[in-house]
Amino acid sequence: MRTHYGRALLATGWLIVCASLVGGGCRARQEAAAPSGDAATGATAPTAEASRAFDQPRKASGPIRLRIITNGDSPFWEPMRRGMEEVRDELQCEAIRQAPARSEHIAQKAIFEAAIAAGVDGIAVSPIEADAFASVIDQAIDAGIPVLTFDSDSARSQRLVYIGTNNYEAGRVAGKEAVRLLPNGGRMVAFVGTMSAQNARDRYRGFLDAIQGHGIEMLQAPFEDDQDKARAQRNVADAITRYGDQIDGFLGLYSYNGPAIAAEVTRAGIRSRVKIVCFDGEPLTLSNLERGLVDVAVVQKPYQFGRLCTRLLYLINRRGLPAALEAMKPELDALGMRVQDGVIDTGVEVITPANAGPFIQRLREKGLEST
Repeated sequence: MRTHYGRALLATGWLIVCASLVGGGCRARQEAAAPSGDAATGATAPTAEASRAFDQPRKASGPIRLRIITNGDSPFWEPMRRGMEEVRDELQCEAIRQAPARSEHIAQKAIFEAAIAAGVDGIAVSPIEADAFASVIDQAIDAGIPVLTFDSDSARSQRLVYIGTNNYEAGRVAGKEAVRLLPNGGRMVAFVGTMSAQNARDRYRGFLDAIQGHGIEMLQAPFEDDQDKARAQRNVADAITRYGDQIDGFLGLYSYNGPAIAAEVTRAGIRSRVKIVCFDGEPLTLSNLERGLVDVAVVQKPYQFGRLCTRLLYLINRRGLPAALEAMKPELDALGMRVQDGVIDTGVEVITPANAGPFIQRLREKGLEST
């Protein structure tokens, strides 16, 4: 009987282990902060059987058809699409980005199941519901279709590799920035799409661990908006109404939370006395950083999510998983990306008003408007 917690040592000597790192009403803070899996990373592992099934080339010749499924549609995913298309054109394969019309598990699952039924050659997915998505990922693996996760993981699934941010460590980076901004402590409120996503859980857990012992208190569990941008902004307004001058700082865990926070803080006229820490570099967040309306953005690398997912799925088909990872190692080393235990950690950058200008210029040189 298959177990989800075995460990598989691949022929290249790389140890491939799954990691749970992924991205209204509020759940209890204790639930949001609770570790899942390994204490540091939330890691669990696919079985040796699941990994070995992809040791050999799956499709050494012929056309390759890939699907990259995001958790919704926002400016955050535009660089990912650009990266995907660059590698698609280079390798002359089919790679299509898909997203649910609404950011809902059932809608995303239907897209994934349609890809399985179509017999595509590889799928990369950023699951909305980390645990609930495990079974459908396993269906694809059992059907012989390689599956990667990116941006947000599905720890209990048999996915082969996670590509993206170590979200626990990214949360710790954000927490350290909050400590820097509030050296005497303070009270903060957080906002997120959904705490059911692994990236959100790990991000928030890392943040809580980093602020522990520094006098910073979260006034309640994160406000959730189910990736509804209008609701996200209403949540910020509601928090300001509910807590007033008790709030010393705001934390935005999803890419659109930063602009929502800045808009409502400006509207309320309280920018001078509060700090804003957020994630990702949507165009409006980058503009707000330049204007001093946001203090810190911890930005990821979705452009690389698209490039690396497309290349790795293609190479798994042509060479098998161990040889694919080995072939990509020089490129990853050149990018300064750590590869360990089945995770390609793409890293983060900290952007502040002081370095926002040069960062934006670097993006524009690549033809990008956001991260």
